[in-house]
Amino acid sequence: MKISWILWHLTTSVAILFLVGWWTMQLGNSAGSPYPNQPIQVVVPYAAGGGSDTFVRILSRGIVDEKRLPVPLVIINQDGGIGTIGSREVKDSDPDGYKILCHHNAIITAKLVGTVDYGPEAFEPIAMTGEMSMVILVRADSPYQTVADLLRDAKDHPQDIRFAANKGAPAYFATLQLEKTLPGAELRIVSSGGGADRYAKILGGHLDAGIFSLSEYLDFRRGNGTPPDQDVRAIALLGLERHESIPEVPTATEMGSPVLLSNANYWWAPKGTPSDVVDYLADLLKATMEDETVRAELQRIRVDPSYDRGESLQQRVNETVEQFESVAEQKQASLPDFSLYLGLILAGLFGWMLLESLVGKSVAGEPGVGKSVGGDSVSSHIRMMLRPRVAIASLVVLCGYVSLLGLSWFPFAPLTAAMVVTLGGTMMIGSHDSRSRNDWLVLVQLGLLTGFGVECVFTLVLATPLP
Repeated sequence: MKISWILWHLTTSVAILFLVGWWTMQLGNSAGSPYPNQPIQVVVPYAAGGGSDTFVRILSRGIVDEKRLPVPLVIINQDGGIGTIGSREVKDSDPDGYKILCHHNAIITAKLVGTVDYGPEAFEPIAMTGEMSMVILVRADSPYQTVADLLRDAKDHPQDIRFAANKGAPAYFATLQLEKTLPGAELRIVSSGGGADRYAKILGGHLDAGIFSLSEYLDFRRGNGTPPDQDVRAIALLGLERHESIPEVPTATEMGSPVLLSNANYWWAPKGTPSDVVDYLADLLKATMEDETVRAELQRIRVDPSYDRGESLQQRVNETVEQFESVAEQKQASLPDFSLYLGLILAGLFGWMLLESLVGKSVAGEPGVGKSVGGDSVSSHIRMMLRPRVAIASLVVLCGYVSLLGLSWFPFAPLTAAMVVTLGGTMMIGSHDSRSRNDWLVLVQLGLLTGFGVECVFTLVLATPLP
């Protein structure tokens, strides 16, 4: 038995020394090596397989296949909150260029509708890489031949025309702008889901018109021979000039309604990211956008391979913000501070645990509690009382660990090691059994192996950086 314990401690100690030494070297290399020296994470704030994800993966293949980066490029899909969960993750990250965001104009509109309390000003703009034109569609048998016809009817019959534009999205603000181009025009704006849903509702007569991407329009239209009530028609392009794929469709500006909207793909870094890091990433994206294979793939998904950076990009963002702010409605109430609520819940659970502990001690000291009843003893009674407190304490430890990871205050490896030791110690104390020093030593060793070992495996083997 002693030999096995000696072998365990010897092997474990060597492994811990190796892992901690490797981790320390990684910290030193990161501090002294030029950027980039570790994997770069690109956060896509939407689900895998969607338009944003497809776009980013096309550029990612262009970067990886041509070996334009000396480190791995990792795409992370963080869906939810209409893109705000992923954007907040990047906003709150270290401004070191190792976690960046690819997001479109919804980063502006989310603030204007009160979903979040930040917008582009909370980031450093890196570059704009590609944009997709937007069009206004009607059913092919619609009486509206131009956007001017649509607006005149919206003025003569306010709120009668059902116009598809999801509230809070960029298309919603473009619709408000469209109304302003003809005083008195009022459209009934209807939130109606994704492109396929809106298309089906227009064909079914449940919507009269709506804003779609050029790609959606080219996919949805059926062409010659299709009955008009089973097809769609574009009456305006929301761009500066006509698009080569639909040269017959005039711009809204041509018809006296100067409304511009495109689904541009912006790349963002956390505020405070060094300018040389931003320039490095902008150069990387520029070289990738010039790759013929990448441009062919973008053409396939109907994304125009435009590119912008620097002062002109900042001016473009500022103009878009002003454009949307000019029609923004009063801000809605901000989302509650979930971090504060979580802290209050944890504090309440911890207080309950302490109170129950005090009550348990007083009960255990009452006369008669120590008597054996059916083989039960005081120690078994106390163990039964401790079980719920152990569960609560364990929940507090885990929630606190996740919260600290999200705040990025501590490195992953030592924080995880501390969590394992704290959680294991809580369970050991809760068992109310006597524990030797050797048991505690083993627990500390397991914690160190877990924390530093997991980071080593994910970084070296899986090439996936941890929080």
